[in-house]
Amino acid sequence: MLQRKGLRVIRGDRVYLRAFERDDLTRCHRWINDESLIATLAQRYPVSLAQESDWIERATRGQDPSKLPLAICLAKDDRHIGSCGLEAIDRDNRTATLGILIGEADCRGKGLGEDAVRALCRYAFDELDLRKIRLDVTVFNPRAEKTYIRVGFRREGILREEVFRGGKPVDMIRMGLLKGELREGTSPAPTVRRDGPRGRPKARRS
Repeated sequence: MLQRKGLRVIRGDRVYLRAFERDDLTRCHRWINDESLIATLAQRYPVSLAQESDWIERATRGQDPSKLPLAICLAKDDRHIGSCGLEAIDRDNRTATLGILIGEADCRGKGLGEDAVRALCRYAFDELDLRKIRLDVTVFNPRAEKTYIRVGFRREGILREEVFRGGKPVDMIRMGLLKGELREGTSPAPTVRRDGPRGRPKARRS
């Protein structure tokens, strides 16, 4: 199990975000092929172990400055439970798109995703100097929308028949969060702490 000592992490309340490692491959491969998550993922097709391994290698190298993929871990025991990150990071306009996946079924519906989103947004605003974060959520996922609203995201519009799911076109809700709109909730503001010699955390697929 990877320990926090020596890792540069982004801390929330009950979770922290860290860079991906090669040891994360088996879990990530299982999650990306989890049928219970397919409806919420951009990835529509089965992913081979080799394909996921290629993705992990790119994530660990962190060579794409427009992406910031991160692993979500429990603060209490370092358990890796999911992934989150920023895509399409635009340094000129200071915007990005957020994505998140709680892969472990027993960790869903417990506010851990909300904690991770809040920590990531705080980092994006305070450390990356972004001014806006956007995301899309399907209309049939009201629980996720409520989570984003608690963090401070607002509806900005409906993308009509944007995706095809379950044999029919589905609308997507476009949501946005401006710098200064982040709601801290009951969790303390996350801090970025460097416990040892390691580079900046790189990024995870939305």
